Amino acid sequence: MAKKIVSVVAAVFCFFWAACASTAKKDSRTVSVMNWNVETFFDAQKDGTEYKEFLNPKTQWSKEKYEDRLDRLASVIKTLNCDVIVLEEIEKAGQIKDIKNRLSSFFWKTSYKYSFFAIEKGAAIGCAVLSRYPISKSNIHSLDIQCGKKQPSMRPIMRVELDIKGKPLVLLVNHWKSKAGGAKESDVWRDYQEKLLSRLIKESTSEGKAVVACGDFNRSIEEFRYEKKAESNVTLKGGAEVYSPWYNDSGELLETGSYFFRGNWERIDNFFLAGGAVATKFKAENSGEWANAEGKPRRYSAKTGRGYSDHLPLSCKISF
Repeated sequence: MAKKIVSVVAAVFCFFWAACASTAKKDSRTVSVMNWNVETFFDAQKDGTEYKEFLNPKTQWSKEKYEDRLDRLASVIKTLNCDVIVLEEIEKAGQIKDIKNRLSSFFWKTSYKYSFFAIEKGAAIGCAVLSRYPISKSNIHSLDIQCGKKQPSMRPIMRVELDIKGKPLVLLVNHWKSKAGGAKESDVWRDYQEKLLSRLIKESTSEGKAVVACGDFNRSIEEFRYEKKAESNVTLKGGAEVYSPWYNDSGELLETGSYFFRGNWERIDNFFLAGGAVATKFKAENSGEWANAEGKPRRYSAKTGRGYSDHLPLSCKISF
């Protein structure tokens, strides 16, 4: 059967330290973005689509545990204090309100007025964006792949256009197919998602817009094609040329990754910049309450109600 890829666009409106030579123009804008896979962040209501540890009566998942977890998430957001917050593995749109409520206080007035949430129909978890800057456009891009193989559940890529003091910035949020069931076996699906991301980046840059793509790609930066050029160091499948702040100017990777698995650091959470966007700071945040003394993520346990996430948050300061 011939391969057929259909990109389905559904309009939805609502809600390092890299040594990088910056040639920012006088009218450039600066924005800070935090990306974090918060690990199965379910609310207190059981809908039957939650992961089994949350449905198991022995876990005793409760409203109190959920609210405690909200408090810890808000504490991390306040500590890093970025302009835009990108979260993977949020269950529902309604949780955005819960997070915003935790961020509102007399002593901390910097609010996130704008937000957007997207989830694939029937999926247990989706992605969310909270922003201090207006969202002028928002839509999602899904894949319908007919290639003789049954397509697994794959979360859409969110496209959010931010108005940063009168200048547009395209934010592309990703949570690609996991390696569950085998990395090689599932690679084909991440390839499709990489090509879709590449197309979306090229479309936006052709319009003269700066682009930031971030998220949990379930594909470490070493798995992407490193190709050092004047303004990029990674070439995506599909041809988009992007800059990854995981690399320094010598092509060396930052030592600390974002995900610690089976005794090794992985860099599966990524930032890719294009269209004139420059990373002036980038860090896998490994020195907060969400990390242990060794700087490894303190993963969350639904049973004990302790911990944060099995990923570290990434922060990136961007000029464009």
